[in-house]
Amino acid sequence: MLVRVSADPSILKEKVDALLEMFPEHIPDQFLCMISSLLSDIVFVNGPPAVSTGGAFNIVYALDFNTAAYSQVMAAARTLKINLTHE
Repeated sequence: MLVRVSADPSILKEKVDALLEMFPEHIPDQFLCMISSLLSDIVFVNGPPAVSTGGAFNIVYALDFNTAAYSQVMAAARTLKINLTHE
């Protein structure tokens, strides 16, 4: 039996886009480092994978960032945005 396992990064993309929309064109390097550090905190979403058949099983797992790590980056982003608007 042929089984194909893949990952769906759409949740990750939405969250990174939401972070990047918070800022004007220039983003400080330290904040970009925080965003890139999220790559080590990727987890499978709790829930059953999407499974489809059609001669083979296609199993798709959704990926997301670790909630605590993402919350820390969002808090830093909000603080940084406030600091940028007050300068």
